[in-house]
Amino acid sequence: MSSMIFSKAYELIQKGTKFSLVTLIKKEGSASRENGRMLVWEDKQCSGTIGGGALEAFAVEQAVLLQKSKEKTYLGSFSIEQVANRQAGSVQLYIEQIQPGEDDQLFLLATDLEHFHSPFAYVTTLTGDIKKRFLATPEGFVYGNPSPLLAQKTIEALSRNKGICIEEDKYTYFVDIPQTCASLLLIGGGHVNQAIANLADMLGFEIQVLETRDEFAQRSLFPKARRLVLAPTIKEGLDKVTVTPYTYIVIAAHAFGFEEASYLFSTDAPYLGILASHNKERALKEQLKLTPSDERRLFSPIGLDIGSQSPEEIAVSVLAEIMKVKNKTTGNSLKYQNRNLVIVRGAGDLATGVIIRLSNAGYQVIALETDKPTVIRCTVSLAQAMFDKTTTVEDTTAERCDNLANVYAILKEGKIPILCDPKGESIAKLKPLCVVDAILAKRNLGTNITDAPLVIGLGPGFTAGSDCHIVIETKRGHTLGRIIKEGCAIPDSGIPGIIGGYGAERVLRSPGEGIFYSDKKLGDIVKAGDCIATVDDQPVLATIDGMLRGLLNNGLLVTKGFKVADIDPRGKEAQFTTASDKAKAIAGGVLEALDHFRNSL
Repeated sequence: MSSMIFSKAYELIQKGTKFSLVTLIKKEGSASRENGRMLVWEDKQCSGTIGGGALEAFAVEQAVLLQKSKEKTYLGSFSIEQVANRQAGSVQLYIEQIQPGEDDQLFLLATDLEHFHSPFAYVTTLTGDIKKRFLATPEGFVYGNPSPLLAQKTIEALSRNKGICIEEDKYTYFVDIPQTCASLLLIGGGHVNQAIANLADMLGFEIQVLETRDEFAQRSLFPKARRLVLAPTIKEGLDKVTVTPYTYIVIAAHAFGFEEASYLFSTDAPYLGILASHNKERALKEQLKLTPSDERRLFSPIGLDIGSQSPEEIAVSVLAEIMKVKNKTTGNSLKYQNRNLVIVRGAGDLATGVIIRLSNAGYQVIALETDKPTVIRCTVSLAQAMFDKTTTVEDTTAERCDNLANVYAILKEGKIPILCDPKGESIAKLKPLCVVDAILAKRNLGTNITDAPLVIGLGPGFTAGSDCHIVIETKRGHTLGRIIKEGCAIPDSGIPGIIGGYGAERVLRSPGEGIFYSDKKLGDIVKAGDCIATVDDQPVLATIDGMLRGLLNNGLLVTKGFKVADIDPRGKEAQFTTASDKAKAIAGGVLEALDHFRNSL
């Protein structure tokens, strides 16, 4: 089955057949797909998919009605219902009727881009007086003359590989990023690669086969291959195949060695799977001296562990692994999806250290925050996403999520969803494996031991065995990060930790009640006596020399004595863009407790 929708569209245009292009624009809740597109033409014939079932039947009917009407487009929603007629989700669909002679050149160009596996954006008007269509690649627009704003937003969407809606003047545009048609390069034409080719065709991969033996380079063995190369050596054959960032390579050939492997690692292929003996695999790795980046692209032994024996079973295993890499997912059973889900209450600087550590360890993490968090270490707090929509700390990106139905879509993008949920009401709906209370309010603000199979509280205010299962020590010193299975953490002394000989002097507090404002930024060097902010008309003065490491967001209402800033006396030597040693120590304790618990299940 081919996933090359625009190629099929151009084929219909060449035949003089009018058709409808159906695009899934937006998904909320439990829809089966986040994006998709299909063509509908005479007698309800279809190509492509937007998810099947009732949704696809609805889309086909709407496309047929549109073709019979005088209208050119349809924009509407479809509700997905589960048991007891309860709505589980919805999708927004856009259907446009296309006649041969309309934008034929666009579809021809899109066909070429699909065949060469090049990323591109198809831009169309959702609302507006005049129907417009555009086509863009990362280098710029190749069809149509967009406005500067539309051009900029489209290229940004391409770089993120995510479709968006753009409003400009009286028009609303949808920028669609079609799934790039992935290709599969099979080196070797034996039984395993034959089975892989048969299954890969059903998954929409374009297939290339490279062989050095005539009896295995037969069209009868690979009827769906787009390119079948017979060459005297693998090295010579590699000059006749195409390798792009969307080419997944499976090597099952005895004549494959160091020289050929070196060449393939010089390409941008995201997956290089080698079916070889342990001895050959080990010898290749020793010769190649791979970088960490190359190690992540090498898969040998190849495939997921599903007990494969026959060529067909190995094909399932290998292609499942390729799909896992292609779609950037865990490859775990969906039955146990929530066994990997952790909810962290709070996303301040210490909570961020925990979130980063858990995310890097492979857990799916969702953070809960207030609408306007009063964090001051903003450059190392993922809570800043509540103000800026997105923020990044140490390569971990968080995105504000205003709809519970969208959290899994954000997780799939490799980001941390942050929900405005200070009371933790979403915990019961999400059913995580673990809840970590990292609010650090020195008291429990509503976390219960029944919230999840494992509940961890950070610092004072929690009692292990009572309102949580585990407490993690947060006081600096010999016991920082220690796992407490019974009892409480060391009580809060109210005295900030000593840095450079300074404790309480480092912390700046509000002189009164009012609105906080500062024209300073984190990382600025200040001297004692400098005015670093105001609360209404009252100045907030630096008490020591050093670097401004913490600063409240502007516009927040504060009370007298509220912590609004933090100065690091180490000055230019201070670190203010990475998680602190304290945050990392606490995060280590959380990860140890969580891993131990999950491994015991």
